[in-house]
Amino acid sequence: MPIWQIALLVLVAAWAVQSLGVWMQMRHYRQIFNDMRLRWSDGAIGAGAAPGRLGKGVIAIVVASPDGVVRKVALMEGRSVFAKFKDRLDLEGGTTTALKERATSGKLEGSAGVAIRKAIEQIETVGARPGEAKPNAAAA
Repeated sequence: MPIWQIALLVLVAAWAVQSLGVWMQMRHYRQIFNDMRLRWSDGAIGAGAAPGRLGKGVIAIVVASPDGVVRKVALMEGRSVFAKFKDRLDLEGGTTTALKERATSGKLEGSAGVAIRKAIEQIETVGARPGEAKPNAAAA
């Protein structure tokens, strides 16, 4: 078998393995997101992503109560499709406003702050719809 055919087979095999990994990671993301959405259906949920340039990329999911209290923060950090969400208990319990200020001020490590800020901005956008109260209005 010529070398170009072997190289083509290796390329196709690598693409198939990568596709399987991406599918598994997306399934994990959907499962975590849906679990949070069903568990806390009365509040708001936001997701944010910050791709890493040379470091790890981060995906953040933030759940807030109707009065703007952060119920859950989960971060997926990594360079591979094997990354899983990990709860950040140290970021829970405060207000979305305080968490956003912490993320904006650079007190959160690397891309995590950017991802969390984007997730909170998504929560604020959903809460800013006409006729609805802002989720963190009590904290302001």
